[in-house]
Amino acid sequence: MENFKAKIFIYFDTDHNNHNTRFFQSNNDDGNILKKPLNSIFVAIKGDIQSTPDFDTHVTVSIENDYIILSISGNNISKFRASLLSFLRLVDLAYSVLYIDK
Repeated sequence: MENFKAKIFIYFDTDHNNHNTRFFQSNNDDGNILKKPLNSIFVAIKGDIQSTPDFDTHVTVSIENDYIILSISGNNISKFRASLLSFLRLVDLAYSVLYIDK
């Protein structure tokens, strides 16, 4: 049986001119302006992983340095593709909320 895998790295470009400056403030002690938006997306993805039923796919998410790693694997191409697209849409929605055009 075939096994399908995807590993997605999610990170932010802080030089982007249209991002929500209040959300990307360096208000924590270590000065890392990415901590808050990365944690927000991590929590959204983690919550979606835990709240959705098992679709014969295995999904994990973790935070490394200044990016999120989303890993998806499965044996059924249709269910794998559906899970992959679902999580990509969630990440796109979170990204579009954080990067608000003025």
